[in-house]
Amino acid sequence: MKLRRFVALISVMVLLAAACGGGAETAVSAQKDVTIGLQLEPPTLDLTTSPAAGIPQVLLYNVYEGLVKLDEAGAIQPLLAESWELNDDGTEYTFSLVEAQFHNSDPFTADDVVFSINNVIGEGSEHPFKETLSSIRSVEAVDDRTVRITLSAFSANLLFFLTQGQGVILNQNAIADIATNPVGTGPFMFDNQVPGDSITLVANPDYWGTPAPLEQVTYRYINDPNALNNAMLAGDIDILAGVSAPELLESFEGNSDFEVFTGLTNGEVTLAINAANPPLDDLRVRQAINTAIDGQAIIDGAYFGYGTPIGSHTTPLDPYYVDLTDVYPYDPDAARALLADAGVEDLTLRILLPPVSYATRGGEIVASQLEDVGINVEISNVEWSVWLDDVFNGDNYDLSIVAHVEPRDIGQYGNPDYYWAYDNPDVAAMLAQADAEPDEATRNAIYSDIQRQITADAANAWLFLLPSLSVTKAGISGFIANAPGLSLDITQLAFNP
Repeated sequence: MKLRRFVALISVMVLLAAACGGGAETAVSAQKDVTIGLQLEPPTLDLTTSPAAGIPQVLLYNVYEGLVKLDEAGAIQPLLAESWELNDDGTEYTFSLVEAQFHNSDPFTADDVVFSINNVIGEGSEHPFKETLSSIRSVEAVDDRTVRITLSAFSANLLFFLTQGQGVILNQNAIADIATNPVGTGPFMFDNQVPGDSITLVANPDYWGTPAPLEQVTYRYINDPNALNNAMLAGDIDILAGVSAPELLESFEGNSDFEVFTGLTNGEVTLAINAANPPLDDLRVRQAINTAIDGQAIIDGAYFGYGTPIGSHTTPLDPYYVDLTDVYPYDPDAARALLADAGVEDLTLRILLPPVSYATRGGEIVASQLEDVGINVEISNVEWSVWLDDVFNGDNYDLSIVAHVEPRDIGQYGNPDYYWAYDNPDVAAMLAQADAEPDEATRNAIYSDIQRQITADAANAWLFLLPSLSVTKAGISGFIANAPGLSLDITQLAFNP
Protein backbone atom coordinates (compact mmCIF):
# COMPACT_ATOMS: atom_id res chain seq x y z
CA MET A 1 0.00 0.00 0.00
CA LYS A 2 2.87 2.39 0.75
CA LEU A 3 4.28 1.95 -2.76
CA ARG A 4 0.86 2.40 -4.38
CA ARG A 5 0.39 5.66 -2.48
CA PHE A 6 3.83 6.76 -3.67
CA VAL A 7 3.03 5.88 -7.27
CA ALA A 8 -0.31 7.65 -7.08
CA LEU A 9 1.35 10.78 -5.72
CA ILE A 10 3.94 10.74 -8.51
CA SER A 11 1.19 10.32 -11.11
CA VAL A 12 -0.74 13.29 -9.75
CA MET A 13 2.41 15.43 -9.70
CA VAL A 14 3.22 14.53 -13.30
CA LEU A 15 -0.28 15.38 -14.48
CA LEU A 16 -0.23 18.70 -12.64
CA ALA A 17 3.20 19.56 -14.01
CA ALA A 18 2.16 18.69 -17.55
CA ALA A 19 -0.98 20.79 -17.21
CA CYS A 20 1.00 23.75 -15.88
CA GLY A 21 3.68 23.47 -18.57
CA GLY A 22 1.33 23.03 -21.48
CA GLY A 23 0.16 26.64 -21.49
CA ALA A 24 3.60 28.25 -21.36
CA GLU A 25 3.90 31.46 -23.35
CA THR A 26 7.00 32.71 -25.10
CA ALA A 27 8.57 35.68 -23.31
CA VAL A 28 9.53 38.68 -25.41
CA SER A 29 13.12 39.93 -25.46
CA ALA A 30 13.94 43.26 -27.05
CA GLN A 31 17.65 42.48 -27.02
CA LYS A 32 18.23 39.12 -28.66
CA ASP A 33 21.71 38.30 -27.38
CA VAL A 34 23.13 38.02 -23.88
CA THR A 35 26.68 37.47 -22.62
CA ILE A 36 27.16 35.50 -19.41
CA GLY A 37 30.40 35.77 -17.46
CA LEU A 38 31.70 32.58 -15.83
CA GLN A 39 34.94 31.60 -14.16
CA LEU A 40 35.39 27.90 -14.90
CA GLU A 41 35.64 26.84 -18.54
CA PRO A 42 34.69 23.21 -19.28
CA PRO A 43 37.77 21.08 -20.05
CA THR A 44 35.69 19.29 -22.71
CA LEU A 45 32.08 19.32 -23.89
CA ASP A 46 31.76 15.56 -23.40
CA LEU A 47 29.73 15.06 -20.23
CA THR A 48 29.86 11.28 -20.68
CA THR A 49 33.55 11.14 -19.72
CA SER A 50 34.20 14.17 -17.51
CA PRO A 51 32.60 15.08 -14.15
CA ALA A 52 33.39 18.79 -14.61
CA ALA A 53 30.37 20.83 -13.51
CA GLY A 54 31.08 23.43 -16.20
CA ILE A 55 29.80 21.07 -18.91
CA PRO A 56 26.18 20.58 -17.74
CA GLN A 57 26.20 24.19 -16.57
CA VAL A 58 26.23 25.21 -20.25
CA LEU A 59 24.59 22.26 -21.98
CA LEU A 60 21.98 20.72 -19.65
CA TYR A 61 18.39 21.76 -20.58
CA ASN A 62 19.80 24.30 -23.04
CA VAL A 63 21.41 22.05 -25.69
CA TYR A 64 20.75 18.61 -24.22
CA GLU A 65 17.46 17.45 -22.76
CA GLY A 66 16.46 14.40 -20.78
CA LEU A 67 13.21 12.61 -20.19
CA VAL A 68 12.67 14.84 -17.16
CA LYS A 69 14.13 18.03 -15.72
CA LEU A 70 14.57 19.70 -12.35
CA ASP A 71 12.82 23.03 -11.82
CA GLU A 72 14.00 25.93 -9.65
CA ALA A 73 12.34 24.48 -6.56
CA GLY A 74 13.96 21.10 -7.09
CA ALA A 75 10.77 19.39 -8.33
CA ILE A 76 10.85 16.89 -11.20
CA GLN A 77 9.00 18.03 -14.33
CA PRO A 78 8.32 16.33 -17.70
CA LEU A 79 10.59 17.17 -20.63
CA LEU A 80 11.19 14.70 -23.48
CA ALA A 81 8.82 12.39 -21.65
CA GLU A 82 5.39 13.98 -21.66
CA SER A 83 4.17 11.44 -19.09
CA TRP A 84 5.11 8.15 -17.46
CA GLU A 85 3.68 5.30 -15.43
CA LEU A 86 5.20 3.15 -12.71
CA ASN A 87 4.00 -0.40 -12.15
CA ASP A 88 2.69 -1.66 -8.81
CA ASP A 89 5.97 -3.02 -7.47
CA GLY A 90 7.97 0.02 -8.62
CA THR A 91 10.30 -1.84 -10.96
CA GLU A 92 9.04 -0.73 -14.36
CA TYR A 93 8.72 2.78 -15.80
CA THR A 94 6.90 3.32 -19.08
CA PHE A 95 7.61 6.72 -20.63
CA SER A 96 5.53 8.33 -23.38
CA LEU A 97 7.74 10.58 -25.49
CA VAL A 98 7.14 13.92 -27.18
CA GLU A 99 7.69 14.39 -30.90
CA ALA A 100 11.00 16.19 -31.41
CA GLN A 101 14.12 16.25 -33.53
CA PHE A 102 17.81 16.72 -32.94
CA HIS A 103 19.73 19.77 -34.07
CA ASN A 104 21.05 17.81 -37.09
CA SER A 105 17.40 17.12 -38.11
CA ASP A 106 17.47 13.46 -37.06
CA PRO A 107 14.15 12.47 -35.47
CA PHE A 108 14.10 11.80 -31.74
CA THR A 109 12.79 8.29 -31.03
CA ALA A 110 12.73 5.71 -28.30
CA ASP A 111 15.86 4.16 -29.81
CA ASP A 112 17.78 7.29 -28.81
CA VAL A 113 16.69 6.83 -25.20
CA VAL A 114 17.82 3.21 -25.27
CA PHE A 115 21.17 4.19 -26.76
CA SER A 116 21.75 7.04 -24.30
CA ILE A 117 20.98 5.08 -21.14
CA ASN A 118 22.99 2.08 -22.29
CA ASN A 119 25.84 4.47 -23.03
CA VAL A 120 25.88 5.25 -19.30
CA ILE A 121 25.24 1.83 -17.77
CA GLY A 122 26.72 -0.50 -20.39
CA GLU A 123 29.70 -2.75 -19.79
CA GLY A 124 32.90 -0.82 -20.33
CA SER A 125 31.23 2.55 -19.76
CA GLU A 126 33.49 5.10 -18.08
CA HIS A 127 30.69 7.57 -17.38
CA PRO A 128 31.61 9.48 -14.18
CA PHE A 129 28.12 9.00 -12.73
CA LYS A 130 27.41 5.50 -13.98
CA GLU A 131 26.71 4.28 -10.46
CA THR A 132 23.69 6.58 -10.07
CA LEU A 133 21.78 4.56 -12.70
CA SER A 134 22.91 1.16 -11.45
CA SER A 135 19.35 0.18 -10.52
CA ILE A 136 18.45 -0.05 -14.24
CA ARG A 137 18.38 -3.64 -15.42
CA SER A 138 17.26 -2.97 -18.98
CA VAL A 139 15.82 -0.32 -21.28
CA GLU A 140 13.80 -1.10 -24.39
CA ALA A 141 11.87 0.70 -27.11
CA VAL A 142 8.26 -0.44 -27.07
CA ASP A 143 7.64 1.68 -30.17
CA ASP A 144 9.02 4.98 -31.50
CA ARG A 145 7.17 7.01 -28.87
CA THR A 146 7.35 4.64 -25.88
CA VAL A 147 10.26 3.49 -23.70
CA ARG A 148 10.24 0.93 -20.92
CA ILE A 149 12.92 1.02 -18.21
CA THR A 150 13.06 -2.05 -15.98
CA LEU A 151 14.80 -1.87 -12.61
CA SER A 152 16.38 -4.59 -10.53
CA ALA A 153 14.52 -3.08 -7.56
CA PHE A 154 12.53 0.04 -6.81
CA SER A 155 14.77 3.14 -6.86
CA ALA A 156 13.57 6.28 -5.12
CA ASN A 157 16.33 8.32 -6.75
CA LEU A 158 16.11 7.17 -10.37
CA LEU A 159 13.94 9.98 -11.72
CA PHE A 160 16.02 12.54 -9.87
CA PHE A 161 19.26 11.32 -11.43
CA LEU A 162 17.62 11.24 -14.86
CA THR A 163 17.21 15.03 -14.54
CA GLN A 164 21.00 15.43 -14.52
CA GLY A 165 23.78 14.99 -17.08
CA GLN A 166 23.66 11.20 -16.94
CA GLY A 167 20.05 11.39 -18.13
CA VAL A 168 20.54 13.48 -21.29
CA ILE A 169 19.46 12.01 -24.61
CA LEU A 170 22.28 11.80 -27.12
CA ASN A 171 22.20 11.59 -30.91
CA GLN A 172 23.74 8.31 -32.04
CA ASN A 173 24.96 9.82 -35.30
CA ALA A 174 26.76 12.68 -33.53
CA ILE A 175 28.42 10.78 -30.71
CA ALA A 176 31.84 10.75 -32.38
CA ASP A 177 32.13 14.55 -32.09
CA ILE A 178 30.53 14.91 -28.68
CA ALA A 179 33.63 16.54 -27.15
CA THR A 180 33.62 19.46 -29.60
CA ASN A 181 30.15 19.58 -31.18
CA PRO A 182 27.32 18.51 -28.88
CA VAL A 183 24.03 17.77 -30.64
CA GLY A 184 20.83 17.62 -28.63
CA THR A 185 17.12 18.39 -28.86
CA GLY A 186 17.12 21.56 -26.77
CA PRO A 187 16.01 25.13 -27.48
CA PHE A 188 19.63 26.16 -28.12
CA MET A 189 22.19 24.72 -30.52
CA PHE A 190 25.96 24.71 -30.07
CA ASP A 191 27.52 27.28 -32.41
CA ASN A 192 31.22 27.57 -31.58
CA GLN A 193 33.88 27.50 -28.91
CA VAL A 194 36.96 29.68 -28.63
CA PRO A 195 39.18 27.77 -26.17
CA GLY A 196 40.21 29.93 -23.25
CA ASP A 197 37.61 32.55 -24.10
CA SER A 198 34.02 31.62 -24.88
CA ILE A 199 31.26 29.23 -25.91
CA THR A 200 28.35 30.46 -28.05
CA LEU A 201 24.88 28.95 -28.35
CA VAL A 202 22.21 30.01 -30.85
CA ALA A 203 18.46 29.49 -30.81
CA ASN A 204 17.09 26.28 -32.34
CA PRO A 205 14.60 27.44 -35.01
CA ASP A 206 12.92 24.03 -35.09
CA TYR A 207 12.57 23.47 -31.36
CA TRP A 208 9.72 21.11 -30.49
CA GLY A 209 8.61 23.04 -27.39
CA THR A 210 8.33 26.64 -26.25
CA PRO A 211 11.10 28.57 -28.02
CA ALA A 212 13.67 30.55 -26.07
CA PRO A 213 13.24 34.35 -26.03
CA LEU A 214 16.92 34.92 -26.92
CA GLU A 215 18.60 34.21 -30.25
CA GLN A 216 22.16 33.96 -28.98
CA VAL A 217 23.91 33.39 -25.66
CA THR A 218 27.67 33.71 -25.25
CA TYR A 219 29.49 32.34 -22.21
CA ARG A 220 32.65 34.36 -21.52
CA TYR A 221 35.27 32.66 -19.36
CA ILE A 222 37.33 34.96 -17.17
CA ASN A 223 39.30 33.07 -14.54
CA ASP A 224 40.22 36.06 -12.35
CA PRO A 225 37.23 37.14 -10.19
CA ASN A 226 38.34 40.78 -10.15
CA ALA A 227 38.57 40.86 -13.93
CA LEU A 228 35.16 39.19 -14.14
CA ASN A 229 33.74 41.82 -11.81
CA ASN A 230 35.28 44.63 -13.87
CA ALA A 231 33.86 43.15 -17.09
CA MET A 232 30.39 43.33 -15.55
CA LEU A 233 30.89 46.92 -14.40
CA ALA A 234 32.21 47.88 -17.85
CA GLY A 235 29.14 46.43 -19.58
CA ASP A 236 31.08 43.70 -21.39
CA ILE A 237 28.88 41.01 -19.89
CA ASP A 238 25.18 41.07 -19.01
CA ILE A 239 25.08 38.36 -16.34
CA LEU A 240 27.75 37.47 -13.81
CA ALA A 241 26.85 33.89 -12.86
CA GLY A 242 28.38 32.31 -9.80
CA VAL A 243 30.25 35.13 -8.10
CA SER A 244 33.30 33.50 -6.52
CA ALA A 245 34.61 36.60 -4.74
CA PRO A 246 31.62 37.71 -2.63
CA GLU A 247 33.38 40.81 -1.34
CA LEU A 248 33.01 42.23 -4.85
CA LEU A 249 29.21 42.21 -4.60
CA GLU A 250 29.27 45.58 -2.86
CA SER A 251 30.13 47.10 -6.25
CA PHE A 252 26.60 46.21 -7.41
CA GLU A 253 24.44 46.36 -4.30
CA GLY A 254 22.30 49.46 -4.17
CA ASN A 255 23.00 50.25 -7.83
CA SER A 256 19.79 50.41 -9.87
CA ASP A 257 21.69 49.32 -12.99
CA PHE A 258 22.11 45.82 -11.53
CA GLU A 259 20.23 43.16 -9.62
CA VAL A 260 22.02 40.92 -7.12
CA PHE A 261 20.76 37.37 -6.48
CA THR A 262 21.54 35.15 -3.51
CA GLY A 263 20.28 31.62 -4.07
CA LEU A 264 20.71 28.10 -2.80
CA THR A 265 22.91 25.35 -4.19
CA ASN A 266 23.71 21.71 -3.47
CA GLY A 267 27.40 22.56 -3.22
CA GLU A 268 29.01 21.05 -0.14
CA VAL A 269 32.43 22.73 0.09
CA THR A 270 34.39 19.74 1.26
CA LEU A 271 37.88 19.22 2.62
CA ALA A 272 38.41 15.85 0.96
CA ILE A 273 40.60 13.42 2.89
CA ASN A 274 42.33 10.63 0.98
CA ALA A 275 41.83 7.69 3.35
CA ALA A 276 44.02 5.50 1.13
CA ASN A 277 47.12 7.38 2.34
CA PRO A 278 48.42 6.51 5.84
CA PRO A 279 48.03 7.90 8.42
CA LEU A 280 44.78 9.33 7.00
CA ASP A 281 43.40 5.80 7.15
CA ASP A 282 43.41 6.22 10.96
CA LEU A 283 40.06 7.47 12.26
CA ARG A 284 41.76 9.47 15.01
CA VAL A 285 43.80 11.45 12.48
CA ARG A 286 40.72 12.27 10.41
CA GLN A 287 38.87 13.28 13.56
CA ALA A 288 41.81 15.47 14.54
CA ILE A 289 41.62 17.25 11.20
CA ASN A 290 37.90 17.85 11.67
CA THR A 291 38.39 19.13 15.21
CA ALA A 292 41.24 21.45 14.19
CA ILE A 293 39.06 23.34 11.69
CA ASP A 294 37.11 26.47 12.55
CA GLY A 295 34.42 26.43 9.86
CA GLN A 296 33.08 29.91 10.55
CA ALA A 297 36.56 31.37 10.17
CA ILE A 298 36.74 29.76 6.74
CA ILE A 299 33.33 31.15 5.75
CA ASP A 300 34.37 34.62 6.90
CA GLY A 301 37.85 34.53 5.43
CA ALA A 302 37.30 32.59 2.22
CA TYR A 303 33.77 33.69 1.32
CA PHE A 304 33.25 37.04 3.02
CA GLY A 305 30.69 35.67 5.45
CA TYR A 306 28.49 34.12 2.76
CA GLY A 307 27.79 30.43 3.24
CA THR A 308 26.10 28.14 5.72
CA PRO A 309 27.95 25.74 8.03
CA ILE A 310 27.25 22.04 7.38
CA GLY A 311 28.40 18.99 9.29
CA SER A 312 27.98 16.22 6.73
CA HIS A 313 27.56 15.61 3.01
CA THR A 314 24.03 16.97 2.66
CA THR A 315 22.41 20.37 2.35
CA PRO A 316 19.14 21.93 3.55
CA LEU A 317 17.81 21.37 0.01
CA ASP A 318 17.88 17.62 0.66
CA PRO A 319 14.71 16.15 2.20
CA TYR A 320 16.78 14.07 4.62
CA TYR A 321 19.14 16.81 5.85
CA VAL A 322 20.36 16.52 9.45
CA ASP A 323 22.27 19.31 11.20
CA LEU A 324 25.50 17.70 12.43
CA THR A 325 27.56 20.86 12.79
CA ASP A 326 28.05 20.19 16.51
CA VAL A 327 29.77 16.79 16.08
CA TYR A 328 33.26 18.26 15.71
CA PRO A 329 33.39 21.59 17.55
CA TYR A 330 36.52 23.62 16.95
CA ASP A 331 38.96 22.41 19.62
CA PRO A 332 42.71 22.55 18.80
CA ASP A 333 43.64 20.91 22.12
CA ALA A 334 41.38 17.94 21.37
CA ALA A 335 42.93 17.69 17.89
CA ARG A 336 46.44 17.57 19.37
CA ALA A 337 45.33 14.88 21.81
CA LEU A 338 43.86 12.76 19.01
CA LEU A 339 47.10 13.01 17.02
CA ALA A 340 49.12 12.06 20.09
CA ASP A 341 46.84 9.09 20.74
CA ALA A 342 47.39 7.98 17.14
CA GLY A 343 51.16 8.27 17.63
CA VAL A 344 51.44 10.81 14.83
CA GLU A 345 54.26 13.35 14.93
CA ASP A 346 55.82 15.61 12.28
CA LEU A 347 53.02 14.84 9.85
CA THR A 348 53.21 16.61 6.49
CA LEU A 349 50.20 16.56 4.17
CA ARG A 350 49.94 17.83 0.60
CA ILE A 351 46.79 19.78 -0.26
CA LEU A 352 45.92 20.26 -3.94
CA LEU A 353 43.61 23.19 -4.62
CA PRO A 354 41.64 23.88 -7.82
CA PRO A 355 41.52 27.45 -9.21
CA VAL A 356 38.44 28.79 -7.42
CA SER A 357 38.59 31.35 -4.64
CA TYR A 358 36.76 29.31 -2.00
CA ALA A 359 39.43 26.62 -2.46
CA THR A 360 42.55 28.77 -2.73
CA ARG A 361 41.53 31.09 0.10
CA GLY A 362 40.03 28.29 2.16
CA GLY A 363 43.16 26.22 1.66
CA GLU A 364 45.34 28.91 3.21
CA ILE A 365 43.08 29.08 6.25
CA VAL A 366 42.86 25.28 6.60
CA ALA A 367 46.64 25.00 6.32
CA SER A 368 47.09 27.58 9.08
CA GLN A 369 44.59 25.84 11.35
CA LEU A 370 46.16 22.42 10.80
CA GLU A 371 49.67 23.77 11.35
CA ASP A 372 48.42 25.15 14.68
CA VAL A 373 47.86 21.58 15.90
CA GLY A 374 51.12 20.22 14.48
CA ILE A 375 50.21 19.13 10.94
CA ASN A 376 52.48 20.62 8.29
CA VAL A 377 50.69 21.42 5.03
CA GLU A 378 52.24 21.82 1.59
CA ILE A 379 49.91 23.80 -0.69
CA SER A 380 49.76 23.19 -4.44
CA ASN A 381 47.47 25.44 -6.48
CA VAL A 382 46.67 23.58 -9.70
CA GLU A 383 44.57 24.02 -12.83
CA TRP A 384 41.36 22.04 -13.21
CA SER A 385 42.91 19.60 -15.66
CA VAL A 386 45.64 18.78 -13.14
CA TRP A 387 43.10 18.53 -10.33
CA LEU A 388 41.04 16.04 -12.35
CA ASP A 389 44.14 13.99 -13.20
CA ASP A 390 45.84 14.02 -9.79
CA VAL A 391 42.91 14.21 -7.37
CA PHE A 392 39.70 12.95 -8.92
CA ASN A 393 41.20 10.30 -11.18
CA GLY A 394 44.71 9.72 -9.82
CA ASP A 395 44.29 9.68 -6.00
CA ASN A 396 47.62 11.52 -5.95
CA TYR A 397 46.88 13.82 -3.02
CA ASP A 398 46.32 13.92 0.73
CA LEU A 399 43.80 16.76 1.04
CA SER A 400 41.82 18.91 -1.34
CA ILE A 401 38.99 21.43 -1.26
CA VAL A 402 36.15 21.35 -3.75
CA ALA A 403 32.43 22.10 -3.83
CA HIS A 404 30.49 18.93 -4.58
CA VAL A 405 27.71 20.58 -6.55
CA GLU A 406 26.15 17.37 -7.88
CA PRO A 407 22.76 17.09 -6.16
CA ARG A 408 22.07 14.22 -3.76
CA ASP A 409 25.51 12.70 -4.26
CA ILE A 410 25.73 11.16 -0.80
CA GLY A 411 25.66 7.83 -2.67
CA GLN A 412 29.36 8.29 -3.47
CA TYR A 413 30.08 7.19 0.10
CA GLY A 414 29.02 3.71 -1.00
CA ASN A 415 31.72 3.64 -3.67
CA PRO A 416 35.14 2.67 -2.22
CA ASP A 417 36.78 3.52 -5.56
CA TYR A 418 35.67 7.15 -5.37
CA TYR A 419 38.55 9.56 -5.00
CA TRP A 420 38.41 9.92 -1.20
CA ALA A 421 38.67 6.10 -0.75
CA TYR A 422 36.01 5.86 1.97
CA ASP A 423 35.15 2.18 2.46
CA ASN A 424 32.40 1.22 4.89
CA PRO A 425 30.31 -1.78 3.73
CA ASP A 426 27.59 -0.92 6.27
CA VAL A 427 27.14 2.52 4.69
CA ALA A 428 27.06 0.99 1.21
CA ALA A 429 24.33 -1.40 2.38
CA MET A 430 22.32 1.42 3.98
CA LEU A 431 22.55 3.48 0.80
CA ALA A 432 21.15 0.57 -1.21
CA GLN A 433 18.43 0.05 1.40
CA ALA A 434 17.44 3.72 1.32
CA ASP A 435 17.18 3.87 -2.45
CA ALA A 436 14.99 0.75 -2.46
CA GLU A 437 12.65 2.07 0.25
CA PRO A 438 9.35 3.47 -1.15
CA ASP A 439 8.18 5.03 2.11
CA GLU A 440 9.61 8.54 2.29
CA ALA A 441 9.74 8.82 6.07
CA THR A 442 11.52 5.47 6.41
CA ARG A 443 13.87 6.34 3.55
CA ASN A 444 14.79 9.70 5.06
CA ALA A 445 15.45 8.06 8.42
CA ILE A 446 17.95 5.73 6.77
CA TYR A 447 19.66 8.64 5.04
CA SER A 448 19.84 10.39 8.41
CA ASP A 449 21.64 7.37 9.85
CA ILE A 450 24.03 7.40 6.87
CA GLN A 451 24.89 11.04 7.53
CA ARG A 452 25.60 10.30 11.17
CA GLN A 453 27.83 7.36 10.24
CA ILE A 454 29.99 9.10 7.63
CA THR A 455 30.35 12.00 10.05
CA ALA A 456 31.31 9.67 12.91
CA ASP A 457 33.85 8.12 10.53
CA ALA A 458 35.17 11.62 9.69
CA ALA A 459 35.11 10.53 6.06
CA ASN A 460 35.83 14.13 5.10
CA ALA A 461 35.61 17.56 6.69
CA TRP A 462 32.64 19.59 5.46
CA LEU A 463 33.38 23.30 5.49
CA PHE A 464 30.22 25.12 4.36
CA LEU A 465 27.36 25.21 1.89
CA LEU A 466 28.27 27.20 -1.21
CA PRO A 467 25.69 29.90 -1.98
CA SER A 468 24.62 30.83 -5.50
CA LEU A 469 25.65 34.47 -5.93
CA SER A 470 24.90 36.20 -9.22
CA VAL A 471 24.45 39.65 -10.73
CA THR A 472 22.39 40.66 -13.76
CA LYS A 473 21.89 43.91 -15.57
CA ALA A 474 18.58 45.61 -14.93
CA GLY A 475 16.02 44.39 -17.44
CA ILE A 476 17.09 40.74 -17.39
CA SER A 477 14.18 38.42 -16.60
CA GLY A 478 13.92 34.66 -16.36
CA PHE A 479 17.18 34.29 -14.47
CA ILE A 480 17.03 31.41 -11.97
CA ALA A 481 18.69 32.32 -8.67
CA ASN A 482 18.67 28.85 -7.10
CA ALA A 483 20.88 26.06 -8.37
CA PRO A 484 19.21 22.81 -7.25
CA GLY A 485 21.03 20.95 -10.05
CA LEU A 486 23.96 21.55 -12.37
CA SER A 487 22.23 23.42 -15.18
CA LEU A 488 22.45 27.17 -15.72
CA ASP A 489 19.05 27.17 -17.34
CA ILE A 490 18.83 29.98 -19.92
CA THR A 491 15.67 28.78 -21.63
CA GLN A 492 13.51 31.57 -20.17
CA LEU A 493 16.06 34.43 -20.21
CA ALA A 494 14.90 37.69 -21.76
CA PHE A 495 16.54 41.12 -21.87
CA ASN A 496 14.46 44.28 -22.04
CA PRO A 497 16.83 47.14 -21.11
